[in-house]
Amino acid sequence: MKVKIFSDLSRTRMSFSGKLTEPIFNALEQDMNNWFAANPQIKIFKIEQVVTGGTFLGDAEKLIITIFYEESEDYSH
Repeated sequence: MKVKIFSDLSRTRMSFSGKLTEPIFNALEQDMNNWFAANPQIKIFKIEQVVTGGTFLGDAEKLIITIFYEESEDYSH
């Protein structure tokens, strides 16, 4: 079994009005989609996610996604 970890440690982009200026986690989603496309032979067994809300001291929010998988030619489409 192998493990792949994706994380986004950047702050959400907000305008002065409090509205989002760009969608949350777009880069993380793109990274994951690129990895899946480059690895069609994998079989995923489990996906876990952890989200933290940051702190009052200014630490950024964090999202971590862990994928447990195996590689095999038998799993390709």
